[in-house]
Amino acid sequence: MSLGKAGMALAIICIGIYFFLQNLHIISPGMMSQFGNFIPLIIIAFALLLLLAPLLHGHRPHMFWGLLLGLYGSLLLADQYGKLTFHSQDFWKLWPYLIVYFGLSLLFGHTHAIHHRKRLEGRVHHKMSSDGGAAWRLTEKFVNEATFRSDNWMAQSLDEHVRIGDYLFDFTKAFIPDETIPIHLSGWLGDIKITVPEDLAFQMHLKAKVGEAKIGNNKQSGMLKNISYKTANYDEASRRLDFDFDFQVIDLRINQV
Repeated sequence: MSLGKAGMALAIICIGIYFFLQNLHIISPGMMSQFGNFIPLIIIAFALLLLLAPLLHGHRPHMFWGLLLGLYGSLLLADQYGKLTFHSQDFWKLWPYLIVYFGLSLLFGHTHAIHHRKRLEGRVHHKMSSDGGAAWRLTEKFVNEATFRSDNWMAQSLDEHVRIGDYLFDFTKAFIPDETIPIHLSGWLGDIKITVPEDLAFQMHLKAKVGEAKIGNNKQSGMLKNISYKTANYDEASRRLDFDFDFQVIDLRINQV
């Protein structure tokens, strides 16, 4: 067994023993708060284990998880000392790390990483929808940044799957035909900002491992397994939007103006 796996196993065993002794009333529940003070240090120690232990065996360090856990533990430690506010449930807020890590991989990684990215980049295809209107479908990409806010831009169906997506929609400037317009976005990480007219009907379905979703004054964060929202006028409207989002990590904002 590698040193990294052994460290993880010991950490799980220690936590299990702690709860076992607590259930038997051998130790007081209040000790958990004291134990929590050491959690950031344990996470940082485990991150160092992931980075350094493989080097002892001549293997490559686990850079992705080592750096991510090191950052997470350091932020928790900074919160304990009052330097900033960061709680254990705020882990999802570290999603920009994915972009930074990908950029560092391109900058310092092997050249095959760049070729791999080129193979993943999709090509735009045109197709006709069942009602004869134009529809867009974008095959798989790694990083996609798209902005829809020019004057009188045409709102039409959109179906994209990306690794990392940054989208900005402003439907107050769009020409929206009298039909249901489906917009399906999926992938690893999504940063999506949408502005819609207050009287425009829309519904939204969201599935994400973790993230934050804010629709008007309604806000949810953390694990977002199945979130749905529908405006009151959706069922009887002839002109409406149908959003469907499926990401591992998402930051979604829908503003009605």
